[in-house]
Amino acid sequence: MRILFLVHRLPFPPNKGDKIRSFWELKSLSARHEVDLFCFYDDPSDEQYIGELNRYCRRSYAEKIPVLRSRARAMAAALSGRPFSLGFFFSPSMKQRIEEALTSQTYDLILVFSSQMAQYVESVTSIPRIIDMVDVDSNKWEQYAEHTLPPSSWLWQREGKNLAKFENRIVAEFSLTLVCAEGEAKILRDRCASSRICSLPHPLDIEYYDPASVGVSEEIAALQPFIIFTGSMDYFPNVDAVLQFYSKVFPLIRRQLPDLRFVIAGRNPRSSIVRLAEDPSVRVTGAIPDMRPYLRGASAAVVPLRIARGLQNKMIEAMAMGVPVAASSMTAAALPTSLSSLLVVEDEPQRLADRIVELLCKGSTVSAKALRESVAVEFGRERLEKELENALVRAQELHSSRGHEPHRCGTEELPVLAKCGPN
Repeated sequence: MRILFLVHRLPFPPNKGDKIRSFWELKSLSARHEVDLFCFYDDPSDEQYIGELNRYCRRSYAEKIPVLRSRARAMAAALSGRPFSLGFFFSPSMKQRIEEALTSQTYDLILVFSSQMAQYVESVTSIPRIIDMVDVDSNKWEQYAEHTLPPSSWLWQREGKNLAKFENRIVAEFSLTLVCAEGEAKILRDRCASSRICSLPHPLDIEYYDPASVGVSEEIAALQPFIIFTGSMDYFPNVDAVLQFYSKVFPLIRRQLPDLRFVIAGRNPRSSIVRLAEDPSVRVTGAIPDMRPYLRGASAAVVPLRIARGLQNKMIEAMAMGVPVAASSMTAAALPTSLSSLLVVEDEPQRLADRIVELLCKGSTVSAKALRESVAVEFGRERLEKELENALVRAQELHSSRGHEPHRCGTEELPVLAKCGPN
C-alpha cells in the first residue's frame, strides 16, 4: 500500500510514550508499504533527527511548531468553542502541504496519529482513514479538571467537552479507530457504541530490556536500596503522581525502611520535582540516555498515577527488566489481566506503603523470569505487527462496505470486527 501518515510530533528519537508508539508504527509500515510522513516537531533538538526518517519514508515533511503563534491559535480556538489542542496543532503551511500530497499522489490509506492531526483530512472521504488516538485525550483533560483548581480546572473541563465532540465525530467518520488499551476503547465505545474501535498495544523489545545484559554503575549502586519512578517529568500526570507519592506514601515507607531512597528518573523535571531532591533520600536524575541501569538497580518500580488510563511504557519496561511494580488501580487496568495480576495494586496510601514494605522485605511472589515471560507474550513484536497489518486491511474493507457517506456516532448498526489487539 501507499500510506499517508500524519503525526503530531516527529516520531524520532523514540524516547517517550507517544514517540515510541508512532516510531513503531512508522518502522513497521515501512517494512511492507510505501509511507509518506507529515509531522510537526516542538523540541529544537529533534531537528537533527529529521534526516533519520528518510530511512523509513518514501518522502517526508517535518514542520517546527512556532510556540507563540500556536498558543495564539489555541486561544482563538478556545474562544470560538473549538478544542484548543486542535488550534495549537493547526498550521496553514501544513494544511497546504498535505492537500498538495493528496492531489499529486495516490494513496491507498491514511493513518492519523493523535486526534489533533485528524483535522487535516476530515473532509477526505474517498480514502480509507484510520485514527490512532492512542489515548482518549478528552477524558484526560476531564481528569486534569478534577485534580486542579480554578481557573485551570475550568479550562481543562471545557477542553474535555469540546474535544469529546470532535473525537465522537472522527470515530463516526473514519473507517477505524485505534487506542493503546482496552480501558481507552471502553470510554469511546460507551460514548459511540461503535464496533470499529479497537485496542492495539505497541510492542516492547524484550531483548533490549534484558537485565542479564545490563550492568549497574557504582553511582547507581551507591543509591541502593531504592524504588524508582520513570517518565517525562514535565508531563502533568507524572508530576502529580510523584508529588502525591512523595508526600503521602513515601514517608510511611521510610518509617519502616529508613535507608530506602526514592529515585525519580526522567527528562525535563519541573521545579516542583527538582525541589524534592533537597531531601537526601530523593534523587532526581533529569534526562538520562539509558534507563535500564537504573531499573536494574531498583528494588521496585512505582507507577501510582491518578490521571490518564492509557498504557504506561514505564510499567511494562520495569516488568521486562524483572523489577516488581506497585501501581494504582487506574494504571493497572490498562494491562491485560495476565499482567495486572502480577502487580502490587493499591490506591490507599497506608495500604500501598505497607504492601511496598512487605514486597521489599519479603521479596516478590512473582519471579523476574515470570514477569519477563508474561510481557513477552502480551507485547511480542511479531504478533502486534500482524495486528497492525490486520487493522490496515480491516479499514479498507470497512471503507468499501459502508460507502463514503459520514454517519453520526452511535446511530448506525455496524459490522462486528474481529479482535484488534487484546480486548
